Amino acid sequence: MNIYERESRSLFHTYKRLPIEIEHGEGVYLFARDGKRFLDMFAGLAVNALGYGHPRVLEAIRTQSGKYIHLSNYFIQEPQIHLAEMLRTYSGFKRVFFTNSGTEAIEGALKLARRWGARDGRSEIVSFSNAFHGRTMGALSLMDRPKYLEGFGPFLPDCRVCEFNNTSRLEESVSSRTAAVIVESIQGEGGVVPVTKEFAHTLGELQKKHGFLLIADEIQSGIGRTGMLFGYQHFMMAPDIVVIAKPIGGGLPLGAILGSEKVADVLDPGTHGTTFGGN
Repeated sequence: MNIYERESRSLFHTYKRLPIEIEHGEGVYLFARDGKRFLDMFAGLAVNALGYGHPRVLEAIRTQSGKYIHLSNYFIQEPQIHLAEMLRTYSGFKRVFFTNSGTEAIEGALKLARRWGARDGRSEIVSFSNAFHGRTMGALSLMDRPKYLEGFGPFLPDCRVCEFNNTSRLEESVSSRTAAVIVESIQGEGGVVPVTKEFAHTLGELQKKHGFLLIADEIQSGIGRTGMLFGYQHFMMAPDIVVIAKPIGGGLPLGAILGSEKVADVLDPGTHGTTFGGN
């Protein structure tokens, strides 16, 4: 039985896998078991920003694994604090929460927004058409593409999808009940479509008028991928929460929520947590 037959028998059929058995990676290339070399345009789906086998990534893994691989978040961990300080320095945000993935960071951001909004009776979350925020139930509640949603409902209440880059629809969709608006500065799954300057400006004006939180989903467009640290910086947006993941772990599972002063004290001990996040 070959590896493709074994895969078919053993795993849920959720991926249309390429008929290539990868043996190893070097830099921007992947090498199949039969010796063929491929230029990897997937980059691990925007994860492997430094390619395969980068010496500093490998050295960091070797050094840390010699000390411990996992430690509960009830203990202070120097590498975790160091990364949080770096993210605060370069982003200007006040607080960091580490997760395992982008979709888990989205879930945490939704919880953060809902808990912040509960103080004033705000619960509504507004998102945009053709967005992709992940595959967990909270993330799916923010999306409108049938191929991701069919058969998985019902979804979270008080979630509204507005037409992307339509300023009049945006004005109709937000109010004093809106806890947060979540936006990708450049939609990835939606076709690599950036926000228009007009739309970004209107979003900023409505943010001031209604006082809702702005959540920037920078999972695909963040950490330098567009030439700036975050994609939203090209459009002069001012988010209160930023969600990142993919390249910050160098290939290991890692995501993060960045919070501004506005939400810095919303979460207290016991209100949110993770077993593996930031280990």
